[in-house]
Amino acid sequence: MLSIDSLDSPASAQTADPFVLLVDDHAPSLRQLHDVVTMFGHPCISAGSASDALAYCDARSPRVVVTDLCMPDLDGQGLARWLKARFPALPIILVTGEELDPTTLASLRQTFEEVLKKPLDVDSFLSVLERLMDAPSDRVYAPGCP
Repeated sequence: MLSIDSLDSPASAQTADPFVLLVDDHAPSLRQLHDVVTMFGHPCISAGSASDALAYCDARSPRVVVTDLCMPDLDGQGLARWLKARFPALPIILVTGEELDPTTLASLRQTFEEVLKKPLDVDSFLSVLERLMDAPSDRVYAPGCP
């Protein structure tokens, strides 16, 4: 599994291949998600925390981010807001095991392209991922944003 710790140099972070950034503090969930994404041919980087994900995004913008909701320090919604401020067109998928009331779900859908429930339906997840990975890459980097 790739992680941000596996990057030895800034040059390794500058490859142009589109990739999926996976963010989850629960290592077994992160590993399973990584295995699914790579099995279907998408390069991905795994981050065990939102702060690790943010550090990685300072070097390179992912094509799609998949994040858990509940994480220590900065949760998935905070991560998404930070990333959207810096990369407004970046698609972000939320995966959560939390029970969401309709008001919370509606609020999350304003931030995330998709909100998916754990355990993931792999076919549905891959369909969403394929659609977002195939979308034109018009990422806008806004330096100096949070």
